[in-house]
Amino acid sequence: MPLVKNAVIAAAGLGSRLGHGKPKCLVEVAGKPILEWQLRLLDDVEDLRIVVGYMEQDVVRLALSLRPDVVIVRNPAFRSTTTQQSYWLGGRYLKDPCVYMDGDIIFDPSSFHAFLDRAGEVCPLIGIAASKTEQAVFAETLQDGNGDFKVSAFSRSNKTPWEWANIACLPPGMLQENGGDVFSRLACFTPLNAQSVECFEFDTDADLVQAEKFGQKIRSQS
Repeated sequence: MPLVKNAVIAAAGLGSRLGHGKPKCLVEVAGKPILEWQLRLLDDVEDLRIVVGYMEQDVVRLALSLRPDVVIVRNPAFRSTTTQQSYWLGGRYLKDPCVYMDGDIIFDPSSFHAFLDRAGEVCPLIGIAASKTEQAVFAETLQDGNGDFKVSAFSRSNKTPWEWANIACLPPGMLQENGGDVFSRLACFTPLNAQSVECFEFDTDADLVQAEKFGQKIRSQS
């Protein structure tokens, strides 16, 4: 069982860049909605919160059918705020570290659980993945004396081997209400401990094709 007891999934967005007319958490990859993939990975996390906005009834219906004890948090300003607002709303009353993740990512299970295990020991902890998506936020990294990664900066233009994986374990008070992008806020605290994760986020149809292949690979191994 993971040492981290709290998790927040940001699932309020429009999914406008993908253009499928529904939140990306409801998009099916390898036969299952992304939200189902994510909830199965968080079975052992005691306090799980999903922040909803666009098509919230559909997201809530699916979430509760999979996990009746999930806490639903509304982001009424989902059309005009960033993911950081959803993160902040989901975790604002928590007094312990929390894993925050976007609702449009499929994770390799063993890699995901390795992240949770380390997050129980090191916080804050930032997830990074091998650069591959079309609209990545790149992470500049360095290694400490123990060979562990740290993120020293984020950039949309300076391409590096690593991209921000949109998952992090953060202590209370690190996020801002009505702030900007999550990675811009995290940049205020660099260098940050980092853990590589095997995952695939999708913002475009090209990304989705690759995510489907990734999901099929995971299903074949389970």
